[in-house]
Amino acid sequence: MQFAIVLCVYLLSGFFVVRGNETAVVRRFGAAVKNANGEVRLWPSGWHYDCPWPFASVDRVKLNEIRTLSVGNLEQDEPSQSGFLRSVDPARQAQFLSGDKNILNVQISVSYRVSDSAIGDFLFAAVSPERRLRTLAESVLADAMLHSGVDFVHTLGRNELRELMTSRLQRLAAEQRLGLTVDDVTIGNVSPPLRVKAEFIDVMNARADKETAINQARAYSEQREAEARATAQRAKDAAEVIRRQSVESAKAESESFSKLIAQLRSDEQSGRRSYAEARQLTLRRKYLDTLEEVLRKVAAKVVLDSGQAIDLTILREQKAGSR
Repeated sequence: MQFAIVLCVYLLSGFFVVRGNETAVVRRFGAAVKNANGEVRLWPSGWHYDCPWPFASVDRVKLNEIRTLSVGNLEQDEPSQSGFLRSVDPARQAQFLSGDKNILNVQISVSYRVSDSAIGDFLFAAVSPERRLRTLAESVLADAMLHSGVDFVHTLGRNELRELMTSRLQRLAAEQRLGLTVDDVTIGNVSPPLRVKAEFIDVMNARADKETAINQARAYSEQREAEARATAQRAKDAAEVIRRQSVESAKAESESFSKLIAQLRSDEQSGRRSYAEARQLTLRRKYLDTLEEVLRKVAAKVVLDSGQAIDLTILREQKAGSR
């Protein structure tokens, strides 16, 4: 009777529970139970039964759980300071050599999860998959730092560096059958070594001054270019106005002269006066008009009282019969 009770209890120990956020894999006689297609069989949440121990064992895995591992310096000794110039504990620092021969303390966080399609690799194919993933992350970070400069790591290329390390870790994890899926790599703190922090501050200040000077010079250059363009446009517009006025004035004078010539020839044909007489009369009238216009602009006029006549004639009348 006691044997029957013990046997019954032993057989009942084959029942096992899989929680809602877990997936189970059963191993019978040390080998994982597989489906007909050869893949590892996954047991969903709920009550299940299989052979009791030691004939079978159950491995429970949280597939949807996002896990995180950190490489490098993670904690901050002084919460009030953050970023590039915070204090670093030398005992916990992780130093990497950059491509421009600088040493930096760099920290990254890798977000990953167990792959539902490769849970067999996670449980059986890989030895300490999470430890191997950490080693891969350190290797990828060291290689990325070696091909990057301080400016690229600190500010300019963080996003590009993050994408590069994420893709490389995803590829390496799949190639080495870790059974893990890398979701993202986050670059945390980037800090200079304590011994050279002052020099880094000087470099950063010099870089900031340089950027300020460049921006000011660029703004001044753009302002002068705009002023030069405006001045050139005003000169161009003024020249265009003068050109149009000159062209219109020349056209008007040309039309007036053409009408005058036509009038002279008409007078000659009608017999009122000869062409030479009409021409001489016209020249005299032009002379008087011009003289009147010139004298109007003269600021001072001198009247001579010498008792002698002054001849101001420029165009004299032609004698009869002369050409």
